[in-house]
Amino acid sequence: MQHILSNIIFLPLVAALLLGVFRTPLHWLRLGAVTASLIVLALVGVVIFYFDPSGGMQFLRVAPWIQNYGITYYVGVDAISLVILALIALLMPILYLYIWKEERKGYWYNMLMLQTGVTGAVLSLDLVLFYLFWETMLLPIFIMIGRYGNGLYQYNAMKIVLMTILGSMSMLFSILYLGYGYFEATGSWSFALNDLARLHLDAQTSIWLAAGFLLAFAIKIPLVGFHTWMAPAYGSSPTPTVVILSAIMAKLGVYGLWRFGYGLFENTLVSYAPTIVTLAIIGLLYYAIHAVMEPNLRRMFAYSSGSHLSLIALGIIVTNIYGWGGSLYFIATHALASAGIFLMIGLLFKRTRSVTIFDLGGIAAVAPRFAFFFAFFALSVAGLPGTGGFVGELLIIIGAFKADLWIGVLTATTMLSAMLYIFWMLQRTIFGQAGSCTETFEDLDGREMVMLLPLMLLLLITGIAPSLFIPLGEPQLTASLAEVMKAIGGLQ
Repeated sequence: MQHILSNIIFLPLVAALLLGVFRTPLHWLRLGAVTASLIVLALVGVVIFYFDPSGGMQFLRVAPWIQNYGITYYVGVDAISLVILALIALLMPILYLYIWKEERKGYWYNMLMLQTGVTGAVLSLDLVLFYLFWETMLLPIFIMIGRYGNGLYQYNAMKIVLMTILGSMSMLFSILYLGYGYFEATGSWSFALNDLARLHLDAQTSIWLAAGFLLAFAIKIPLVGFHTWMAPAYGSSPTPTVVILSAIMAKLGVYGLWRFGYGLFENTLVSYAPTIVTLAIIGLLYYAIHAVMEPNLRRMFAYSSGSHLSLIALGIIVTNIYGWGGSLYFIATHALASAGIFLMIGLLFKRTRSVTIFDLGGIAAVAPRFAFFFAFFALSVAGLPGTGGFVGELLIIIGAFKADLWIGVLTATTMLSAMLYIFWMLQRTIFGQAGSCTETFEDLDGREMVMLLPLMLLLLITGIAPSLFIPLGEPQLTASLAEVMKAIGGLQ
């Protein structure tokens, strides 16, 4: 069990290297990638089975790396990171099923490397190691958009890379300053999160260092004002890349806000809280308005994703158990719903070569199974009662009301606005008159059903029986919240 997290992180990368070195045929490459992802899924299942909800950080692995500067290979998992780890492990085999007929080998290699990058980032407890994985996951995304995208894909690939690098460089500066500050204070180097959390920084220094981290996370989420890469990238990226951007990488942005914002800068985050809450509320409304007006399905759900990620960020900032519990729950359920709807849009594009709402219509009459799954995932994104998204959104809204009446009122608009643009879209794509693209529309086949059913079942289970899942994260969230409130002197 000592090396289980390392196996989870590096198995996909090892598989990619071995399959690449031996120049394996395409069918072996497919089998190798799927096998590696299923082994990782099984290992994550073992971690979940032995995980103690009240045990804090677990399965720790610490090994020296660059000893002269205190940089270590330091990984571990707690309730927050376990949620995202489970999402990565579940979604990667599903994405391999989606691209099963993909004949470009580079696609498969990049997906394997990407899994190592995102998994390593969510498990890293050394800040230099975290930064390394944070940058590692960017390269496959750049290649997948820049080589396999459509439209202005090369421009959009460069734009997302440049904006992400801007945030990464600001975060790296803060990391190096913290490491040097620890050396000045103690006489030894360390970049371990638990060591750097004990540093006593003056208020002005803390504000600037926190800004370095917050810029990186705001771009990745993205909060409004840092979002200009989002809709173009979603619109021109291949479907697996869109799923990863929305369901995994954006969640790493809010995870970073949680892990490092509260782990290093509790008091400073309070000073930034009004700004972040304002950006989140503006984002809720701004993205929703754009979604209503957007005729392109990928771009519409990109704005929808931005709106809901703003809601998650708000839940984290309001610092009460409802907001935190709802944010953690919504991280999981929104990832499942957004993965489902972007996969459906990808299948729609394969059949019609269009994702423009006005080109579609009448799908329910010719492909009822497709229409059912498409409507289910779309309504799950909107927080349909009976799905997990409803539970997460409701808890965050309660947390917002507990923090402030007007914040709660404005936050509650996200449910109403989402229902507005989702029903508007469903009326024109699933029902009505068939368009020229949908007259001979093919229904879902067996492979596609197998790909989609796990997502649908998990959304139903998390919506119908949230009591099975919420207690798993509650002990740690309660303990962490108590530590934060103690550190910031009871301020909210």
